[in-house]
Amino acid sequence: MNMKMEPYRKTLFSLLTISVIMFSVGLNELNAQYSIKWMNVGNFHSCYSTGMALREGEPYRNAAGQWPSIDYHSGSICNQGFWMGATNFTDQDGRFFEYKVSHLGPRAGGAIQNFPVTHTIKSKFNPEITVDGKKSFEKYAFIDEVDATMKADREMTVVNNNVLGVTTTQTISAFSQEGHDNYHIIEFVFTNTGNVDADEDIELPNNDLTGVIPFFIHRYAMHEASSWVRGGGSTWGKFTMNDAVGDGHEDYDVDFRAQYSWAGLNPDNTNFNSLGGPLMFGHWATQGYDTTGRLAAAQMIGRVFLHSPGTPGGADDPAQPFTMGVMGSDDPNLADDEFNETLMSIQYNTYMTSGRLYPHHADDIEPEGNFDTPTNAPNVYDGVYDEGGWSIIEGYGPYDLPAGESINIIVAEAVDGLSMKAKYDLGKLYRATGATTPDDAALLEYNGHSMTKNQWVLTSKDSLFRAFEAAKANYESGYNIPEAPYPPATFDVVSGTDKISLTWTAMSGGPSRSGWEIYRAKSHFHFPLKEEGHDGLGHILLAELGAGETSYDDVSANRGVNYYYHIVAVGNASDNDGSVHTPPGALKSNMFWTQTYLPAGLKRSAGASMADIRVVPNPFHLGSEADVRWPDKKDKLGFLDIPGQCTIKIYTQLGELINTIVHTDGSGDEYWDHTTSSRQVIASGLYIAHITDDETGDTAERKFVIVR
Repeated sequence: MNMKMEPYRKTLFSLLTISVIMFSVGLNELNAQYSIKWMNVGNFHSCYSTGMALREGEPYRNAAGQWPSIDYHSGSICNQGFWMGATNFTDQDGRFFEYKVSHLGPRAGGAIQNFPVTHTIKSKFNPEITVDGKKSFEKYAFIDEVDATMKADREMTVVNNNVLGVTTTQTISAFSQEGHDNYHIIEFVFTNTGNVDADEDIELPNNDLTGVIPFFIHRYAMHEASSWVRGGGSTWGKFTMNDAVGDGHEDYDVDFRAQYSWAGLNPDNTNFNSLGGPLMFGHWATQGYDTTGRLAAAQMIGRVFLHSPGTPGGADDPAQPFTMGVMGSDDPNLADDEFNETLMSIQYNTYMTSGRLYPHHADDIEPEGNFDTPTNAPNVYDGVYDEGGWSIIEGYGPYDLPAGESINIIVAEAVDGLSMKAKYDLGKLYRATGATTPDDAALLEYNGHSMTKNQWVLTSKDSLFRAFEAAKANYESGYNIPEAPYPPATFDVVSGTDKISLTWTAMSGGPSRSGWEIYRAKSHFHFPLKEEGHDGLGHILLAELGAGETSYDDVSANRGVNYYYHIVAVGNASDNDGSVHTPPGALKSNMFWTQTYLPAGLKRSAGASMADIRVVPNPFHLGSEADVRWPDKKDKLGFLDIPGQCTIKIYTQLGELINTIVHTDGSGDEYWDHTTSSRQVIASGLYIAHITDDETGDTAERKFVIVR
């Protein structure tokens, strides 16, 4: 595969997935179909399936678990599994199983074992964002209901039935307040309804279940883009480290139970230590431009258990989850045959009821706890080698579940670590100790502290634990956290000939607003990005405006450059009491409510004459200095002073048509990214542009040279 095409392939695949979700009908009748929708609120974005787990490749490789969500390919969830076991089970056809397991994932499975019923999203806000009249979004989320009174900022509900006759209702709640936007709270209600398929008929009425175990598998692979630089299977979780707290095996200085993971050592990567995912060289997965040493994977991901009862309807039980530990990601017993009684017995008795394993995976890898100076590969645990590494498992119960009764389990999944700025700054310091082979023992001075790169990376544990504590406090408060002022109801960005105009409408309700802040990113909306006079940070504060303002003209933009914006509402410090792990001071609405993902830029007026048309730069040389190419993209050619309505056909010197561009925005500018109509990157050579004024019929031709 052409690696340069990979980002485009993923974008196309995402759009196709969205199309399937939006336009498919009858998903409940198609047992193998599971809709997948994004929870794209705050700094942590993830997606959820009506199967209750994301199988390998759903919706595409390592898409879920994105943090920071603005970062390029920052997903950390490789795949998941959702199994449910029971003992002494008789199915609707009279077949008896001593052990019966319903499977979904982590790879295949689930097609005739889990049956989707509903998948809906309710949101407190649903701002409309446009750029040049087009709706702008990165991850589309169709909102079924807007409810300004809800406590969470967005809530997703998923319902399915399985072959055991258990109906699972999963409710995911996300928050955008800055102290609480790094986690999702997930509530599961498992009800013995006796419904074993997607219709409303009850196949197993009054059927009491015994030995019920809801069981989850989480294969984490931290920060997909950086995992390709770390190499050696990191992108599949081969070198992921897993640990646990609160399971009773040690004395922990925390009041919660949790399991969590981070990017461990790839010992085959000998030029630099792979902890933290330092971006030491360019790669398609990092868009090729980021070679700063940025510690892209300096974060940890995990789940904290907020409510897990010992009996249906009971109080939280410190002994639950009953099973906490790991299993091999390539374990042969991950198969999904629901009629293989030997397999299901092994799954139930060896994994689902394995208890709280000790030593923990991370402690087994590094018995002395030397996580900052690791020497061992994380894909060997308890003497067993697994090529794919090790996945976290959690199992609840076993429960006896009479007909009609329910089990209510609540967890929070969180990601947190070094800030985006700290990742960038520390990565630069690390790379400065050796551009190809940096000094891992070097002390990096930053913000008044002196630590090695690995020690800085491992402070992510403190950040993750704070996110766990925030989620726990939010849940225990009844979701009564201090509110930020509401984002705008609309935000419109319009490209002009001498300015880029921003307008918005305020949303009614919510805490008082003291003003607005407008931010701008140059060239890409991803972080980090280089901008003249602004070292490393993608978004700069462009303007601070009064609470009554509804428009702003950006007259500082440069022609030929793409820009991306967001606006936040700024509150008053007096409206924030700092409770429930909320940072003190004035709160702001979250950037992701209004972030634009389509480019805006200055445009020339339409050309006055066909004779004025220019192709810039010409010749184009990929190896030339950036100051003689367009500053925002390396593969970019400009057709300038063209008619406002025209068609540009691009031919090879042999007369082969390779692309057609229809220019309709009325400006004198159009840009091309050196690709054919089938999105293949062109080769070096002489090319001819044939331009037709669609209003007058006048034509012009321009020759240009590409040197790659």
